Amino acid sequence: MHDAYEAIPILEKLPLQIESLFAYDENLVVGTRQGHLLMYSVTPGTTRRWDVALLCSNKNFSRKPILQVAVVPEHQIIVSLSDNVISVHDLTVFNLPLLCTISQTKGATAFDLDIKRQVTLTGESAVTVRVVVAVRRRLQLYYWKGRQFHQLREDLSLPDVPRALTWCLEAIAVAFKQEYWLVKLDGEQKELFATGRSQEPLITRLSSGGEQLALAHDRETIFVDAQGNASRNFTLKWDEQPFALAYHKPYLIALLPKTIEVKTTEPPSTVQILKVDKPRLITVSASTKGKDQVFVASGSHVWCLHDIPISQQIPQLLQEKQFALALRLVDVWNEANDAKAQMHNYIQHLHAIHLFHNKDYTQAMSIFLQLNTDLPYVIGLYPDMVPEECRNQLQYPYPPPALSGADLEVALQALVHFLHEMRDQLSGSEGSSRTDNIQRFTTKPPSIKSRNEKLRIIDTTLLKCYLQTDDSLVRTLLRKPDNQVSVGEGERVLRQAHRFPDLVLLLQTRGQHQRALNLLHRHSRKPESPLTGHHHTVSYLQQLGPEHIDLIFEYSGWVLQSHPEDSLKIFIGDKSSREVEQLPRPRVLSFLKKTEKSLIVPYLEHVIEEWKDTTPLLHNELIHQYRDQVLAPILAMDPPAVEEEKGRRRIVQDKLLGFLTNSEHYTAATLLVHFPYDSLHRERALLLGRLGQHHQALTLYIHTLADTDAALNYCHTHYSPSGNGSEVYLILLKLLLSPPDVRKSPTASTIKQPSAAPTDVKGVLKLLQNYLHCIDLTQALKVLPDDVTLNLLQPFVRTSLGHASISRREKQLTRGLTQSLCLQTNVELVKDQKQRILLSEYTYCSVCRKRFTKHSAFAWYPDGDIVHFSCQNQR
Repeated sequence: MHDAYEAIPILEKLPLQIESLFAYDENLVVGTRQGHLLMYSVTPGTTRRWDVALLCSNKNFSRKPILQVAVVPEHQIIVSLSDNVISVHDLTVFNLPLLCTISQTKGATAFDLDIKRQVTLTGESAVTVRVVVAVRRRLQLYYWKGRQFHQLREDLSLPDVPRALTWCLEAIAVAFKQEYWLVKLDGEQKELFATGRSQEPLITRLSSGGEQLALAHDRETIFVDAQGNASRNFTLKWDEQPFALAYHKPYLIALLPKTIEVKTTEPPSTVQILKVDKPRLITVSASTKGKDQVFVASGSHVWCLHDIPISQQIPQLLQEKQFALALRLVDVWNEANDAKAQMHNYIQHLHAIHLFHNKDYTQAMSIFLQLNTDLPYVIGLYPDMVPEECRNQLQYPYPPPALSGADLEVALQALVHFLHEMRDQLSGSEGSSRTDNIQRFTTKPPSIKSRNEKLRIIDTTLLKCYLQTDDSLVRTLLRKPDNQVSVGEGERVLRQAHRFPDLVLLLQTRGQHQRALNLLHRHSRKPESPLTGHHHTVSYLQQLGPEHIDLIFEYSGWVLQSHPEDSLKIFIGDKSSREVEQLPRPRVLSFLKKTEKSLIVPYLEHVIEEWKDTTPLLHNELIHQYRDQVLAPILAMDPPAVEEEKGRRRIVQDKLLGFLTNSEHYTAATLLVHFPYDSLHRERALLLGRLGQHHQALTLYIHTLADTDAALNYCHTHYSPSGNGSEVYLILLKLLLSPPDVRKSPTASTIKQPSAAPTDVKGVLKLLQNYLHCIDLTQALKVLPDDVTLNLLQPFVRTSLGHASISRREKQLTRGLTQSLCLQTNVELVKDQKQRILLSEYTYCSVCRKRFTKHSAFAWYPDGDIVHFSCQNQR
């Protein structure tokens, strides 16, 4: 407990019996049992003796006790209850004359005022006053106007005689002998709970409008809202049953038989106990000029419970570690907002440190987060989290605890959550918009302002936390594209923890690829290392991309030498390796030629077949590689090995033929000069055909290879009704009818005529009977020998003339259909041009319902709709 109030005597040994009490501003109104109404001015002094002077009095209450008294300063009236009737007295005159008496309140037992102070639109202050009066089993309601009270509405009936009542927004809380009720102005009534064994129930407002109420229940106080529902999940307990309550923010003050007990409602705790002789009445001044004062009265004495300055209370509370109460006092502290905010943050800062020392790490981190505390200050509470020179500069109100074991793990988890929250706040903005209000209480060095520097501290600390709590999260952190882990500090802690794969990942995300590859190379030769072997280097190089092509060439060398079969993966990657697919392929090809020629063909096959590369250079190079493999000399080896080599070369030659046939992207003219004349005849024929040199190509098929079927397939592939391809069948006819010249062709004498090849005109014409329509009749007659009989020429001539007749009829039919379509189109055009579309000032767009102007573009539909051109998409 601490000292919140001191009891200062105001009136002592008053010769009259005090019956009621009310205070406002610096005035104190006293109602006595003898019927005297007294008003005093109370001015705080420099000592415990305050200046008290009698301002005015009224002794005309017929010696009846004044049971209640209340003042409305704005209207200069005093409302009192005496002789079971409500009276109103004038404050403007010295002797407090009677203004009026509400005669309908005869038999009244209690009343309560509802004063609402508002500011009008013109800037003037307006005060409305309502009064509720308990008259037997009824509630009467009045409002003040024209210097008198008027009836507000009809009376509200009650089941019993009220003992106490209080305004609660648009309802009245009523205390009967045995229970509390809530009576709304619309007539609805709600039963709350029993009053307990007490014969004098109490109702106290915790706010000016009555939004929160405190109701007495024996030795407990229950809190309810304006709807009658419990507003707190606890009750306030007193040492004895109080017979008077008052709320002076943030304290609830209870008068007990021999003492005055002061408590806080949040958190519920006892603050102070004052000993005063037989206190009976308590009131809190309704001040409009300064701070409120609390007055307590016995039968003949009045004391002021003068509150100790908050600037003196807060140090006591902080020393006792009552941080919640200290914060409540800051809220009611009569200081500038900046000073209040600074003190509020300072108290919360001390509270967070206290919670951390008491192992409530989660709540401590929550407060640090709310205060935006400097990161090194929070992290410095943990061992080995900040460098020693930085930790020596941090000042703490208590030495940081030595964390270890389970406590350290729980504390680190709270720190991780704190850092994640801080990171989320920083990630969404270029910098924190808040300022560190408690820096002067935390660190000597300047606070960290840079957003990137904060992110670096957060991520580096997260790395250290994960290594101690859950190392599976380390890679998740390092893989984040925006992680800011410090390379130097991160490398140090990862090496200490022997987390070399994670160190490689850290260097990779920081772009320090050469250091990472050096580390991989060194550890590849260590069997005990998690990075042993070449696979890690292969995987790393696959992710670098074209901008690091020189680095890829440099560090793929040792993989090519030791594991050439796996090194190809560096340049072809996996299906998801986009970086590998973007590597400059001509440069890769040049590198492979210098380092490992055996990988050239697999690389080119993958590039062309899987990646669909159409670069002529690569296609030409693959053909060269196939050719070189087929023509390479067979070295001396065993006969089985020779046969195996021949079989492999046949496979390569099939690939070469297939590639020459299917590819459209090689340069035939460039390749042809590299193919020998005495071998690879089919390949040369394909290249000649690609160049349009059909006579030479067919000569190879007929005279060199003696393959008539291949020649026919060649003609079928290259034939076209016009152009160079229109003569392929005529060339074939010429070659079939003219045997090779042995004198000019050194190879022709060794070629045997195949059985399928015709040796006479009849056989030739029979072989070409399905293709006679592709041969020009005039040119064919020049080629055929003069001694060819009419019987042999008849089928040829009939076929040629038939195809010519069919072609002529098709052209005539096409011309007729074209002319008919043209005539039909002209008729429709003339018909449409005859139509007229009339637009007037009464013509509206059928979509937007707006008129057409002389500059409007419009669209007309066959159904008669006319719309703006811009509206036609909405039709």
